[in-house]
Amino acid sequence: MNVNLPSPTTDAGLPEAALQAIVQALSGLRYGHVTVIVQDGKVMQIDRTDRVRLPAPEPVPESVKP
Repeated sequence: MNVNLPSPTTDAGLPEAALQAIVQALSGLRYGHVTVIVQDGKVMQIDRTDRVRLPAPEPVPESVKP
């Protein structure tokens, strides 16, 4: 995954460790979300939720239905 992130010395003001943790949370994520909790301008917590998409079930043929 190619992610263009600002350098730690830009206006983003995030330490390199926080940026790396966010990138790690995003890596390999196909479905889901990443939530970054910020308190007093500092990253306090990073939550990652993975979603698993299941294939659609096969329809039941009319001859099998009760």
